[in-house]
Amino acid sequence: MIGIWGNYASQFLSAVGWLIMLIFAIPITVWPFKWAKLVGWEIPQQTHLALYFGRCLGCVAIAVALFSIFAAKNNLVQPFYFKFLIFIWTSMVILHIYGAIKKIQPKLETYEIGFWSGLVLITLFFWPNVPA
Repeated sequence: MIGIWGNYASQFLSAVGWLIMLIFAIPITVWPFKWAKLVGWEIPQQTHLALYFGRCLGCVAIAVALFSIFAAKNNLVQPFYFKFLIFIWTSMVILHIYGAIKKIQPKLETYEIGFWSGLVLITLFFWPNVPA
């Protein structure tokens, strides 16, 4: 099953990069509180730290998205970048499970456990068919 759609690894990375950029990275960087409210988070009275961390996360997401687009054009770096994405997606599964167990996140964040788990599987399906 790993790499079953590996011939389309470049297209997958390009799609992932653009989707991350447009759906998550830019919105959370530019409008962190609008994004947080949309997801169901309460906005604290003291907003400086939340604003700072929201924008920091957005900048990291922009970097992940851009390098996904760059990796789509370079078959030699794709095995590394797929490992990088698997690590991110798996970390997000663990983080969201923790938040669900502790009941410290909105319900939408708990539902994201399935989303991130699905990304792990899809990423494995698109694993590149190039020597690592």
